[in-house]
Amino acid sequence: MTTWEYASVITANDAESHRAGVSVKLPGGQLERQAGDTSSVLNRLGSEGWELVSYHSSGAGTWGFEQFWLKRPTS
Repeated sequence: MTTWEYASVITANDAESHRAGVSVKLPGGQLERQAGDTSSVLNRLGSEGWELVSYHSSGAGTWGFEQFWLKRPTS
């Protein structure tokens, strides 16, 4: 039986201040800020075997938030 481990990618964007950030939480780790934009972070995780399984977006006014859930089989 295949078991899975899960990770999340969180982005926060403020259109007014033009500030944005991408953070990743891997299994057993802490939330860590990443260099690059959302696609480069997701592409890097994909090359490490992570598969996108869920996406959620919300926001109000100039503030936006996205969360991506990824999984990969455990060794």
